Amino acid sequence: MSVDAIRPKILRLPGLPPAPAIDVAEAPAAPVGLSAYFGMSRRRFRTLLGGLLALFVLLVLWRDIFIPVGSGNAGVLWSRFGGGTVMGRRYDEGEHVIWPWDQMTVYDMRLQEMHGAVPLLTSDGLQVSMRVTVRYAPRPNDLTVLHRDVGPGYRATVVWPDMVAAARHIVRQFKPEDLSVVGEAELAARVEAAARSAVARHWVTLDRVLITEITLPPRVQAQIQEKLADEQKALAGPFLLRQAELKRQAWAIEAEGVRAFQRRAGVSLVKWRSVDAMDKLAQSPNSKIVVLGGGGNSSLLLDPGRDDSAAVGQAKRVEK
Repeated sequence: MSVDAIRPKILRLPGLPPAPAIDVAEAPAAPVGLSAYFGMSRRRFRTLLGGLLALFVLLVLWRDIFIPVGSGNAGVLWSRFGGGTVMGRRYDEGEHVIWPWDQMTVYDMRLQEMHGAVPLLTSDGLQVSMRVTVRYAPRPNDLTVLHRDVGPGYRATVVWPDMVAAARHIVRQFKPEDLSVVGEAELAARVEAAARSAVARHWVTLDRVLITEITLPPRVQAQIQEKLADEQKALAGPFLLRQAELKRQAWAIEAEGVRAFQRRAGVSLVKWRSVDAMDKLAQSPNSKIVVLGGGGNSSLLLDPGRDDSAAVGQAKRVEK
């Protein structure tokens, strides 16, 4: 279609000069769409739209691009297009920027601990329970190897199984009653020595193994208590014999004194005590009845002031 065909026809009035012709192809195009709505050129609108889109993508991928490594931590980078785990490089504390398609795993490098109860078997097949606390930390220089070969779950994969295996190896050498004799501190030192080398092979440093409680079967506990009681009795035996010897010597000295008294007084000690009892009876303000035996060798004292049958039961017989 030619330009003349689309050129508008102008009504010509008589006596007026003709209007200038306007070339439609050379006329500037008016802005249309969102750019016209916001009152800006298309180029400017496209630049603004691209910036907003880039900002939106940055906000969505913020956590995948900017990786914070906190205090006491270290990171290991896995590169999707760079051969996987980046070996030999540890990302220390601070903010790190990575590609959004890569991944960074953050490890706690400080001293950590685990607690748990471990069922164990002794040398005679009895089961005991032991509560254990393990303190450990990953080796900083071997962190990338630990991440590649073991992973973030190294606590449950390496540390705890190696410690349990060492504890079972040590406890299997003792009988249940011997565990209480060895003591928790000595037993923990042996378990720690056995577990340290096993854990070190997996790029982890074992700091300490603590045994907080050892639970024996009830029957074994009762036997141990009986054994301890028997040992206490055995230790008390010489003391009891010494006490008996002292009592025997005291009785011998007392008997020798009685014999010396009877030789000097010419009267038996029993008769002397009978006379002394009659003297105290005569000094008493209460009335008494003295019943002499047929042979005159003894007397029975009754208290007439009491009318119950207990008065007869409290009678005092004095040898005369």
